[in-house]
Amino acid sequence: MIGKDTTSLRQPSAVISAANGLGECVLWDEKSERLWWTDVPGRCLWSLDTLSEKTSQTAMPEDLCSFAFIEGSDLFLAAFQSGFALLHPETGEHRWLHRIANPESIRLNDGRVDRRGRFWCGSLVDGPRCPDSTGLSGELFCIDGRGKVATHLDGIHISNSICWSPDGATMYFADTRKNRIDAFDFDVRQGELSARREFASVPAPAGPDGSVVDSEGFLWNAQWGQGRVVRYRPDGQVDLVLVLPTSHITCLAFGGSDLSTLYITSATYGLTSQQREQERQAGDVFVYATPYRGLPESRFRSDSIDLTLKEPETT
Repeated sequence: MIGKDTTSLRQPSAVISAANGLGECVLWDEKSERLWWTDVPGRCLWSLDTLSEKTSQTAMPEDLCSFAFIEGSDLFLAAFQSGFALLHPETGEHRWLHRIANPESIRLNDGRVDRRGRFWCGSLVDGPRCPDSTGLSGELFCIDGRGKVATHLDGIHISNSICWSPDGATMYFADTRKNRIDAFDFDVRQGELSARREFASVPAPAGPDGSVVDSEGFLWNAQWGQGRVVRYRPDGQVDLVLVLPTSHITCLAFGGSDLSTLYITSATYGLTSQQREQERQAGDVFVYATPYRGLPESRFRSDSIDLTLKEPETT
């Protein structure tokens, strides 16, 4: 079997100038042919119209940590620092659905929709403190189509790397401070996790950040602090390593008309002044033409949530 030609991965085909403090949650909307991502500390939702090649930004009311497209709606399901909300991506208008506990010390982080349309999002301890020293820890939440929020994991420092195998039967997750990506058996119908095991070790100083699974079932992971993206085989073995020109790589998504374009976000956050001087493209979005194909982004499915921004009437 002849392997794929990966020479196009040696250099980005384009770089989207953004200088994000912490670019995250990059998603491709195949319906509008737009790329969306968030600058978390910049409190800004970014988008790239690939037809006009123009970027735009929408101010957010607080840190926007991750988000999801909603099936049959122009609104997004947003994971802000303090909770979940419906969000109009063009205006920043929003309506709260659920607030998390201890928002002064805990904030939401990485999130993604499973194959059945539920939104999973983890939280993190905001700052240098660790769960053992404060008594606080992050959790892994799931919000379903009725708006019900359930907790599935706790004791987490930094939630990341949430994604699923193509058939939805395996879920991936990382607590970044543990330097590994875990896999779970995933009950697609019930949305339950079991049989947690280590999928791949990510040796320090790298830390596993955002991940996405391609059409072949290989997992791509952005590795914070090491300036690279690693493609893992379904058995957890390294398939290829993509080296980028800046240290803090955060998240990635496949997009373009045939889902072969890889978009990778990055951050200036945490870089020293010397590193910023050396890594002039830190915080930008890197674009690669690849011989691989991604999968369409799953969309949140509402069963009974009122998909309007009007506050419900109280009696």
